[in-house]
Amino acid sequence: MSQKRKIILVGLGSPKSPAVGDVRKYLREFLSDPHVVDANPFLWKIILNLFVLPTRPKSSAELYKRIWDGKEFPLIKYTRGLAEKVAKAFENMEVEVVEAYVLSSPRLVDYADDIREGALVVPLFPQYSDSTIGSIKGVIEDHLGISKYNIVESWYNSKAFIDNSVNQINSFLDDAEEVDCLLLSFHGLPKRWVLYKGDPYYRHCCETFYLIKNRLKTQLPVEMVFQSRFGSDEWLTPYTDERVVEIINSGKKKIAVYCPAFVTDCLETVDEIGHELNNTAKEVGGSIEFIPCLNDSDQFSADLSQYLLKKIEGEDGEICPISELENIKMPEQKLASPPLSDNAKKTLKIVFLTLFLDLVGFSIIFPLFPSMAEYYLKIDGDNFLLRLIFDGINNLTQNAGGGFSAIVLFGGALGALYSLLQFVAAPIWGSLSDRHGRRPILIVSVSCLALSYLIWFFSGSFTLLVLARFIGGIMGGNISAATAVVADVTVKENRSKGMATIGIAFALGFIIGPALGGILSMINLTDYYPALEAYGVNPFSMPAALAFLLSVYNVFFLVTQFKESLPVEKRGELNNERSINPLKLFKPLPFPGINGTNIGHFLFLTSFSGMEFTLTFLAVERLGYTSMQNAYMFIFIGF
Repeated sequence: MSQKRKIILVGLGSPKSPAVGDVRKYLREFLSDPHVVDANPFLWKIILNLFVLPTRPKSSAELYKRIWDGKEFPLIKYTRGLAEKVAKAFENMEVEVVEAYVLSSPRLVDYADDIREGALVVPLFPQYSDSTIGSIKGVIEDHLGISKYNIVESWYNSKAFIDNSVNQINSFLDDAEEVDCLLLSFHGLPKRWVLYKGDPYYRHCCETFYLIKNRLKTQLPVEMVFQSRFGSDEWLTPYTDERVVEIINSGKKKIAVYCPAFVTDCLETVDEIGHELNNTAKEVGGSIEFIPCLNDSDQFSADLSQYLLKKIEGEDGEICPISELENIKMPEQKLASPPLSDNAKKTLKIVFLTLFLDLVGFSIIFPLFPSMAEYYLKIDGDNFLLRLIFDGINNLTQNAGGGFSAIVLFGGALGALYSLLQFVAAPIWGSLSDRHGRRPILIVSVSCLALSYLIWFFSGSFTLLVLARFIGGIMGGNISAATAVVADVTVKENRSKGMATIGIAFALGFIIGPALGGILSMINLTDYYPALEAYGVNPFSMPAALAFLLSVYNVFFLVTQFKESLPVEKRGELNNERSINPLKLFKPLPFPGINGTNIGHFLFLTSFSGMEFTLTFLAVERLGYTSMQNAYMFIFIGF
């Protein structure tokens, strides 16, 4: 060859050291890669920065300490050793072999010019996955902007990898004491990547398993398992740790484990298998015999050099006969909870926004209750409804002798009115949505919510405030229609994922709503425009104005974006699970444990709601809280 070429052996990399700061930096970059975590980028950034990075680096650092030799990690040590040995095989040729990493130094991006000039990029991941080799391609294409380049996308079927893996296992078993079982443990991957994204990783793992198994001289039972789960997704099964426990409980106590998804030893092999899995096995009376990876062994380095020599000469390199893989049987992977469809995701986003805006408008009044009570007692003290409520509360507190002032319980009364109306209206809205569709019910209810906030804006009298709360309570029952939308666009197996949308909307609404209420309570429109007072504008009209605008936007969004989720042919069907009679909600259900759960949840909500609607009054009376301080309190409760 007349032109000097470069071969770049690429690994993922390791933290600079086991210090918590270095591990956090490593995890931040690693888990920020969309090829590794394909969740919604905005939501994942929140989860990563608020929940993962504040806690996980410390525990991960403890694990990394166990494989730290005082200078470096095994992945770096063995990758460098492999690069040096492969380089020696090419020392008489015009070929330079170097190591590079995605997350460690030297970085793959440092070789941008070489990649542009035709360097051969060799990921040290035998099987292709978007989370590994796809991530390396992402660095080249997205970060370096290189569209044409030479890369070995998979080499799990190369004789260099298979034959040396077989020799590694045979040699270990020859020297080891009696072993009862051999597991080939591959790194895991979410099932949906394989079933819905078309990632070839699982097929490559199955082919690797058969190519190795068929060449082993051992008569031991050999199984394929998957390790290293992360997050709440369903991952490829069987899980290594669970299968180990099952095998040991069946009477086979000593299990050998080899990891064919890794070329060099790292945290996932040395610690997860050699240490953590061994501890798991010991707890149930067994043990693990860990078989090291190929690392920088002389024979593997020599065979890999020959394979790469063919590659840079434009040939395929020596691979195992394709005929061996024609009739393999891949165990079927099924999802207990299938992912949401694109239509379901789009609809749930609309439901989320609708509920979120509803809850912001609903909770924006919470920190204002004490100040509003004092305000209306001052300017409308002779109001019939106001006197009715306060006289009843005064009689109650005097008879009870609890020492509370009537104003403390005022919030409970207003809150109870709203919630009682929701309780009555929710099954009615649900039943109507079954007959006429979800879209018209949501549009009507949200429109009337906007009307309730408009009345609140002009509520110069307590009667108008009660009217606004009355309308808002009835229309706030549209949560049942929103829940029905989730049921429409999901199936039984993934419905909990859809229902989580409602819970998240509630949580965020209860965080942001009171915060906005507290901030806007500091803006009194009548201070700037005194003439507005004649129209009923009051010190609390600014929060009402924002709630009104949010609801108007919500209506516009529903009209323009939301598509009906209940087909015409399903409307009006008899639904025995829904009734306009709210008392039937207390009818026992024929499922073990459900009734007790419902009662417990009801008692919790009763207690929480009672606290929620009276706490602000107590905070004002006992601690002298302002509306803004009450808002801070609700933000904390929301989180």
